[in-house]
Amino acid sequence: MKILSRPKKNAEEYGRWAVNPYVGCSNQCEYCYLRKGPSGKYLGQDHPVLKKGVVNEEHAYHLAMTEIIEHKDEIIRDGGLFFTFTSDPCLQKTRDLCFSIAHEAMLEHIPVTMLTKAVVTNTYYRHASTRQELHLPIPTEDLYGRYIAFGFTLTGCDDQEPYAPKSWERTASMHGLYAAGYKVWASLEPVLDFNATDRVFQWARNAGCSHFKIGLLTASTRTATAYYRRKYGDRLAEHLAIFIDELQELNADHRIAIYWKESIRQMAADLLGRDLSTLPNAVGKDWSMFSK
Repeated sequence: MKILSRPKKNAEEYGRWAVNPYVGCSNQCEYCYLRKGPSGKYLGQDHPVLKKGVVNEEHAYHLAMTEIIEHKDEIIRDGGLFFTFTSDPCLQKTRDLCFSIAHEAMLEHIPVTMLTKAVVTNTYYRHASTRQELHLPIPTEDLYGRYIAFGFTLTGCDDQEPYAPKSWERTASMHGLYAAGYKVWASLEPVLDFNATDRVFQWARNAGCSHFKIGLLTASTRTATAYYRRKYGDRLAEHLAIFIDELQELNADHRIAIYWKESIRQMAADLLGRDLSTLPNAVGKDWSMFSK
């Protein structure tokens, strides 16, 4: 049983090493890829559980740390650890274990990237090994200032995320972390409505976010073009162009780094003949907040 995984295809655009101790998520977002297909009953269940074969949180912790130490040099070379593709790392059920693993990884000088829909300001966790209750510290020390970045998934479509905190709560949490000195970023994926994504982009920018990953809804590993055709009809190309231009205008000073995921790059190339990777503020998938 392994806790680490090597993401492929769309997932690799977030990280090359992922920590996945849990499957299932209480957010129950309608668009979640984990709830689709034949494995949805296991991966997409409405509460997080440890992966099959893992006895308990302490067992998961020791499995994870053994794998992390074994692959330490490769993980550092590839940009660090991503939490997580099979759940939310900051839920009440998952955060103790995920923060314990993250803390120990940072002690090994391994960068850690979190992606959540939770409110994490002032989150505490109980260390999976020592059971000691700890608060997420103000990153005045080098460890937390350099080696962890908190990302928030933002679609602006709260009605499709029935059990997650509202988008404004997430951006408020982002601002609290930013003000405390943490690195923060946003995943605007999937884009379900261009106007809604434009709105949360502005919220996140005002909350201190300076790095965004932007991608479209996908079916398996391909863009769910039919969804956008149904929503925007013959004006899809027009709406897409306006969306891209508005985000560029909001970032006229190029302070913000945007990674345009393959899904939206492909649609922009097909419908608009535009190469988003050449935009002034565009970065590649290997660009890292930790190298700034």
